[in-house]
Amino acid sequence: MADTAALPQEPDAPPRAVARALRLIALHPSVRAVDSTHSAETGLTTATVRIDANLPTRWRVRGWADNGVRAEEPVTFVFSGTYPLREPYVHLREDFDRSHPHLQPRGQAHPPEPCLLLGSVRELLRSRGIVGLVEQLADWIERAALVRLNDPSRGWEVTRRDEIDDLAILDTVWVRALAGRDAGCDGYIVVYAAVSAADRPESYRLIVSTHRHGLTDRDCRWRSEANSETERCGNALALIAWSGRAPSGGPFVAGEYLPESVVDVASLHARATVLGCGEQLRAKLGLLQSRLRDKSSDVPHPVLVILLARRPYDVAGANSPIEICPYLIEVRGKDDLGPASGKPVRLVAPLEQVSSDLMRLASGEEAGTGPVRWTLLGCGSVGSKIATHMARSGRGPSVLIDRAGMRPHNYARHALFPTSRAEQLQSADKAPLLGKSLVEFNEAIGTVTTDIVARLADPATAADAFRSDAAFVVNATGSLAVREALCLRHMMATRPRVVETCLLGAGRIAYMAVEGPAANPSLGDIAAEAYRSLSADIATSTIVFGPDAAARQIAIGQGCSSLTFPMSDAHLSAMTAPMATVLGKLHAGGLPTAGGELLIGLGAEDGLGQNWTRAEIEPWTVVQEASACEPGIRVSPRVDAEIAREVAARPGNETGGIILGRYSDVTDSFHVVDTLPAPPDSRFSPEEFVLGVEGLPERLQDLVERSGGSLYPLGTWHNHLVTSGPSHKDMATALRLAVEQAFPLLMLIHTPGGYRFLVVEATAGPSGSTPSRDAA
Repeated sequence: MADTAALPQEPDAPPRAVARALRLIALHPSVRAVDSTHSAETGLTTATVRIDANLPTRWRVRGWADNGVRAEEPVTFVFSGTYPLREPYVHLREDFDRSHPHLQPRGQAHPPEPCLLLGSVRELLRSRGIVGLVEQLADWIERAALVRLNDPSRGWEVTRRDEIDDLAILDTVWVRALAGRDAGCDGYIVVYAAVSAADRPESYRLIVSTHRHGLTDRDCRWRSEANSETERCGNALALIAWSGRAPSGGPFVAGEYLPESVVDVASLHARATVLGCGEQLRAKLGLLQSRLRDKSSDVPHPVLVILLARRPYDVAGANSPIEICPYLIEVRGKDDLGPASGKPVRLVAPLEQVSSDLMRLASGEEAGTGPVRWTLLGCGSVGSKIATHMARSGRGPSVLIDRAGMRPHNYARHALFPTSRAEQLQSADKAPLLGKSLVEFNEAIGTVTTDIVARLADPATAADAFRSDAAFVVNATGSLAVREALCLRHMMATRPRVVETCLLGAGRIAYMAVEGPAANPSLGDIAAEAYRSLSADIATSTIVFGPDAAARQIAIGQGCSSLTFPMSDAHLSAMTAPMATVLGKLHAGGLPTAGGELLIGLGAEDGLGQNWTRAEIEPWTVVQEASACEPGIRVSPRVDAEIAREVAARPGNETGGIILGRYSDVTDSFHVVDTLPAPPDSRFSPEEFVLGVEGLPERLQDLVERSGGSLYPLGTWHNHLVTSGPSHKDMATALRLAVEQAFPLLMLIHTPGGYRFLVVEATAGPSGSTPSRDAA
């Protein structure tokens, strides 16, 4: 084993992973400068990144666009000590115009924060790295300068609204259908619950029914009663207004993106006028004011006002150009609801109620207790189906872990059904809801709703993340971040074995990995084996890694929610049922003792069949365990055998080739899963092996493309005829190669006495300092 040689760490220098990220950011073609500071006290690294907005020439000369976007826009990246497992916090300058679409609704107390993609920034970081994040940010800034953040191909971005406490549950298809050819405003009955808390004003949860509210004296006798000291409920009124025809005769279209400006009744009237329904709303509010003139109440009653804005094209996430904009007025009687009233108005978040239309949309259509305890990590669609199948066979989970809350569209493919409309008002978490539904099948089910990634990342909280009597954990999150957090060094030695389940390629392929004893093979090892296997077959490679694969679709964010890829409940059940069957047998008979297993299921295109393969995964060769100072190096049995055969085929000479696989910057580990033989122009001799280049770039490009970038060259391997560590020539070669890749380079050396290795990482920034040997 070669000696370790590492550069000394300056006290005020950022962690190695952050320094690497800053170097990659600085190398991006859209970045003009990077200035960073690190605080040893807080552990935070703050970097100001100046990004070229790529302005047209007429604007570049003066330095800014007409809407204020600068030619070089400063963006702040804040890295915590948990990077790269946790994404950096990215925000714009304080005076950046907040009227742009695709800004996160954080409120004036926070700096403007761009909404970069439809989905998780953390998962973007895991799948495309810091370079992918910078590319999304550069694209966002360029689009902002050209007023192109609202893209017809991606849908009209809904109006950004900050600091909302009130929710309206709607049948959005029915509400949007109210916007007919002529302008109008109608009243409907609302059932509401008002919840009070000591640290904030009373908040409302409202359900809008399809029953008309006539605004007569009788209709305005609203009911309100207390359910408890902190909650009251009752019925009230919703006014829904929409525009009609423009002077030209066509439909009135509100085609200008405007930030939310409604704070009182006067500004509500003004917004209705801009949206083309001001006259209609004014008439109905005037009628309501007259009905309430002689009434008074000790408690406020909510009046929900919904303005339907017709946009130039479909709203993001909806098959309709109608944007739903709800507001709330609290009335007590004798209220001024006229166009000059300063009576406060609150913003309301619209949520879809469970409906057949929502279920069809989310499905991709047009409009027993056993003797072994186990833990389910992830209570989403796959996890809930597996848990339900297992529970109904008497082998249900003992603990459920998931921090996410249930949303109406989740019920399209989830194992649960809402028990009542009132359940939609509770905003309950998935784990307790699933546990409640399974409690009849299990004697007791524990639930955890904390962020499991954060919990696993901290050694202080990771030790008790799972029950000590759990035989295994099923990871059904489908999250790369969760997988890598489970493989952290301090987790591998303490946690139970893990079985990982998920769907790939828009649901066509089912993936199930059974970890080996002592996490060998580990989740990362088996994932690398799966990527190699899937990329080797043209059919599965196209499904999983092709340009249309859902996992590779990254778009500028549209609002704050996603329906994921369309898939019917029947298809989901068909793909998860075999995994539950295998899991049931493992629960009954125990996990394999000689290694791990990889199961891949391919669903037929017409849904009328499946083809499953099952492979035993032998333990990998652990050349070195990952530690705080040294990277982990794990070699698959296939690679070990291929290297041994190649060495035996050239007795008396050194030989070598390219090693392929994955490098995890979270666990600082190499997973070597395949090799490429030496090109024909390579040189073999007793003194040295010289790797040729003939045809090598084309072969490497083909491999990376077929695997969708999931596999890539990690470095090289060669052999020594005697047991020895890296030579000076090896070090010089590794240093030269390391500057050509964004992660550490691995040089694996086969010797009669076992593997030796050299790990080199380029620590040079744009200024051009030399690379260094990180570990040997």
